[in-house]
Amino acid sequence: MNTEILKLYKQLDNMEQTKEVQFLKDQIKESLYQNLRMHFLELSSIGRVIGYDELQNELKKAIELIEMQKA
Repeated sequence: MNTEILKLYKQLDNMEQTKEVQFLKDQIKESLYQNLRMHFLELSSIGRVIGYDELQNELKKAIELIEMQKA
């Protein structure tokens, strides 16, 4: 689902930025933030099972990947 939302956002980004387009982009961003929050809650639940230290190690790896993409 997020992949389709991201594609739509990119399409809207390339369009003339009317009020309607900006409204849709804002709605998409809010939806993505909600999804992100839900994923963090799921990760917390996973941490209870695999251990929070292991979860923290995996999150550090994820942050490293994000840092590479930012560069």
